[in-house]
Amino acid sequence: MGRKNRAPKVPAYGSAVSKSMSAFNWSRNAILIAILFVTAGSFANTLFNDFAYDDTTQILQNELIRRWSNLPDALTKEVWFWRVKQDKDPNKQAGPTTPYYRPVFTVYLMIGWTLFGTSAFFWHLANILMHLIGVYFVFKICEKISGDLRLTAIATLLFAVHPLRSESVAWISGSTDLFLALFLLPSFYFYMLYREEGRTRNILYSLGLFVLAAFSKEPAVALPIFIGAYELFIHNRNQPLVEKFKPALEYASMFLLPTIFYFAMRFKALGFVLSDANYNAYPHEQVAMSIPLVIAKYIGLLFWPFHLTVFHQTEMVKSPLSYRFYLPLLFVVAVCALLWRLRDSSIARFAILWFAIHLLPVLNLGALAEDFLVQERYVYIPSVGFSLLAGLAFVKIPFEKWLSFSNRRTAQAAVVMLIALIFTGKTLAQNTAWKDDFTLWKHGAAVAEDQPMANFILGHYYVKLQQPQKVIEIFEHYLTLKADNIMVITNLANAHLQMFELTNERSHLTRGIELCEQGLRLNEKSAPLWDTLGHAYTYDTELKNYMKARAYFSRALQYEPDLALSNFHMGATFIKENMLDEGIRYLELAKQQEPKFPDTRKFLGYGYSYRGETQKAVEELTLYTQLQPNALDLAKVKQDIEKMKAKLETAQTTKP
Repeated sequence: MGRKNRAPKVPAYGSAVSKSMSAFNWSRNAILIAILFVTAGSFANTLFNDFAYDDTTQILQNELIRRWSNLPDALTKEVWFWRVKQDKDPNKQAGPTTPYYRPVFTVYLMIGWTLFGTSAFFWHLANILMHLIGVYFVFKICEKISGDLRLTAIATLLFAVHPLRSESVAWISGSTDLFLALFLLPSFYFYMLYREEGRTRNILYSLGLFVLAAFSKEPAVALPIFIGAYELFIHNRNQPLVEKFKPALEYASMFLLPTIFYFAMRFKALGFVLSDANYNAYPHEQVAMSIPLVIAKYIGLLFWPFHLTVFHQTEMVKSPLSYRFYLPLLFVVAVCALLWRLRDSSIARFAILWFAIHLLPVLNLGALAEDFLVQERYVYIPSVGFSLLAGLAFVKIPFEKWLSFSNRRTAQAAVVMLIALIFTGKTLAQNTAWKDDFTLWKHGAAVAEDQPMANFILGHYYVKLQQPQKVIEIFEHYLTLKADNIMVITNLANAHLQMFELTNERSHLTRGIELCEQGLRLNEKSAPLWDTLGHAYTYDTELKNYMKARAYFSRALQYEPDLALSNFHMGATFIKENMLDEGIRYLELAKQQEPKFPDTRKFLGYGYSYRGETQKAVEELTLYTQLQPNALDLAKVKQDIEKMKAKLETAQTTKP
């Protein structure tokens, strides 16, 4: 089968082994093993990391991956479909909320859950192994395109340990890029073998792997475009114009049917092909003007991979007169002019085309939120071209003229080893940022302290940890960056009230009221802000005004009747005013809305006690002690419960 229907044999550029290869002292296999060993060492510390970022929701909370009966949904729905199915999404959307259709990744999560469960160690180990396979095929492709072992080794090493790899390898859910490499790189490698040897089985391998790549991550669809460019500008570069276009169209079209199949399945799953206008509808001119800025940022990250973070907020460029448009545009034009000088090198052509074409899918900016237009993991595949181009530069630059070495090869080896050492050190350090959620958010806010999203996430993490002092520190800084976020203003106001309760410092109470008023000027229908403002007037200060507090709670419930906290605050206020029937009515409503809120049970307990319903009081207060075992007033409440029980026993024994 493998010897029938062969394509014409056309020698690939660089397929012959160069003299430099034979002069090299180490064997090819020893070099490859050494690179893989260094790569494994660069990511070994990720094995001790926990789950982080989307791992918690994608793996630990994802009920869909726990049952194989959900396989049809995994194959036909968006990657976040499970949130809708479980009704865990706070927005409760009825359809796709993201442009991500990645069934291979979802099936992998199902397999991983079956094999690894909640053991982060094995999830991380799987990521490292996938990256090693990707590195192996980068070596194979670079070797075949260049025929130079030295260049291949340098390019592969730079790709393997580059700090931008950390986001894809150290983050378990970042494995989508690893899957893309796992299938896309061997797909192209087998295509090269097919063009070189003409064996039908190689093109079948290539097409099959391409299908898996496409269903792993969207950028795979750039491969048919690259194959057309590869035939046009590299494989047949010396052929007449017509002879160039014919194989370019012929071989690229071989991937057309799998591509159509992918887009058909994608449309069925999402309801759109590229991006949903209802999700992020940026004006087309803003998208176009922002592309040079995004490209410039990626090139900058590749050359200077420091200050790395998951937060690279990139606002859309809104005017052609903005420096954010014309400076990146001039930079990109200058880079293109410089690269044009390398057009006679087939290796450089390959590297440039690979980088540019595989970057195209991530320039579909309309599908992304501004906080995530630029992500380090997005250049995992494109950076193969960058690494090959960098390796070519290292081979050509006369380092021996500037360094005290006797020959170029020694000087090159010294420079490459130094850069690889720096990259490895930075990668190991960056891996630790992915240790867990808290570490990741702290690192993000430290590196990207001028970006609202970094502070937004860290601040809410402190809200979850109930550390109001930290919430105040982070969110006060956030408001200097972006002053109109109602959610931040609300949580910051609550944090100030919590600090007032802890410290009795009047400045916190004043600031809390000020923030509520500021937020209500932005949105007078914000129920949580009306509730917080009302709560501020229930404290035992000269500002205490239960009537005003209840008026504010009423406004909150007018806009959001199901807000359990407002019903609780209203009920608690009535209890404090000794208006027991009204207080209990609101507290019972709050209990129905949020059964596990401890303070509702406490106020209900004392409300029933004051009304003479001792048995109900004991039941509610007992439940309070169970829900809040570390409460500061636990000893007093338990003492009160015992007194109430004694009262009940006395009443029972005195019955006639």
